Amino acid sequence: MKKLLLTTLLVTSSLFAQTSEVEALAVEKCGSCHLIGAITKDKLNNMSAPPSWALSKKVKTAYPDRRDAIEFIVEYTMSPSEDKMLFSHKTKERFGMMPSQKDVISEDELRAVAQYIIDN
Repeated sequence: MKKLLLTTLLVTSSLFAQTSEVEALAVEKCGSCHLIGAITKDKLNNMSAPPSWALSKKVKTAYPDRRDAIEFIVEYTMSPSEDKMLFSHKTKERFGMMPSQKDVISEDELRAVAQYIIDN
């Protein structure tokens, strides 16, 4: 019984550490534009993209399969285009077109962040 409890605690703490690392990466790479992490008055006043919760909702509606949703985020973030946009033209008018993030985040990092966004 003690072994089972110890194993469960180790696995849980490992998963928590991984989640914390991915969350920190999401905040660092995407948080200032998509309101990931602590939301401050300054962040709200300078918001330059739809918040991550709205992004997640739109992507999950368009791509109900989790893998497809993650692939969409990766593809769109690396090569955004108007024809791929899921938000209305009013959203584009407000925020503009997202710039490519090819030089900002690696595809592996982005895949982890996309999973985080879809799952949270």
